Amino acid sequence: MPIHSPCVRCVRFALAATLALLLAACATPPGAPPAIPSLPASTGPAPWPTTPPGTATPLTGPGVRLSPAQWNDLPGWNQDDFAGVWQAFRRDCGVRLPAALAAVCARAAAVSAHDVQAQRAFFEAQFAPWQITATSGNGNAGLITGYYEPVLHGSLQRAWPYVVPVWGLPADLVPRAPGADGITGGRVAWADGQQRVLPFWSRAQIQSDPAVQAQLDSKAVVWLDSAVDALFLQVQGSGLVRLQDGQTLRLSYAGTNGWPYKSVGRWLLDTGRVQGTVTMSIIRAWAQMHPSEVPEMLAANPRVVFFSAAIDTQPQRGPNGALGVPLTALRSIAVDKRAIALGLPVWLSTSQPYDGKVAAPQALNRLVFAQDVGSAITGVVRADLFTGTGETAGELAGRMQWPGKMWVLLPVKP
Repeated sequence: MPIHSPCVRCVRFALAATLALLLAACATPPGAPPAIPSLPASTGPAPWPTTPPGTATPLTGPGVRLSPAQWNDLPGWNQDDFAGVWQAFRRDCGVRLPAALAAVCARAAAVSAHDVQAQRAFFEAQFAPWQITATSGNGNAGLITGYYEPVLHGSLQRAWPYVVPVWGLPADLVPRAPGADGITGGRVAWADGQQRVLPFWSRAQIQSDPAVQAQLDSKAVVWLDSAVDALFLQVQGSGLVRLQDGQTLRLSYAGTNGWPYKSVGRWLLDTGRVQGTVTMSIIRAWAQMHPSEVPEMLAANPRVVFFSAAIDTQPQRGPNGALGVPLTALRSIAVDKRAIALGLPVWLSTSQPYDGKVAAPQALNRLVFAQDVGSAITGVVRADLFTGTGETAGELAGRMQWPGKMWVLLPVKP
């Protein structure tokens, strides 16, 4: 997303657990999930059908195998402290959901936001757990990664040291049918005597063309003091910017130039500039030691993410996910919406070393909610856990790359 929707959200390669942060591309697009073809009915408890009455949006999609489970089959179900659960769930209920989930939301109004035991009993009464596995492939374990929201420093005007632009969506950016190059962002231009939709500018092309830079700079929504921070923002897809006057600017994904994402961490390794494990701190340290090579590093990733910006008086609420609700730290996940409908509760069982000094991974079992998506979050048993805002959350997200299992909680018929 997760260094976080037709975006960029989270390509992570198994170089090391910490490398996940820097090999990800994460951003959140607006809008509700599209319709997903339904699956054949499964046997077991009586959930709503995969396409509930009154809605065209099913709850699971093709390639998903549902295996009925009991609550005691969920590792750590009774040990989850439910902190943040009711907040995340009620945020779900604030948007349009499939009929089956909307009906559960209506019944949730009678449950106290402060009674954890009543909340647990509510989920046990209103939902049935189903383990999800892919219809193809072996095993039921998938990949669980993490993403976060960075906090940066900037200015609304260009003035030293705030000289690194964060660009808004260009007016001349248009959709383009991808060819063999896979580029989906276009611009209308004259070529061979006629108007054509050409690929939008890549990062390297922008960096080498002062006129294009000036055009994009005129749409800058904020100016940052660090090119590396801007890189992490691009990879993450959202962030908070502390302005000089004390206000907080929230940056949200607005679009991309349509070029495929390529990892600068991989570029550092492939070019021999760095060996071993690549982390955020290593990238930052390398950039400080080699400032003249930073533009080349940035150009290795042709994708550019564009942002919208707004003053935020409640920065602690979290960034909005693809479902249209603020994300809750350690309770929101990004999923492949072709497999799992946004808004569904999911039981997540994976591992995570909470302390960087702990070598062995610890169990991480918790109730989470599908509230976001990511272009690299693909597959049935695949999730990106939102770890929160700020440096500590970033360190946690950077260590998050573990096998995991998932159970989707489907509403039962009343």
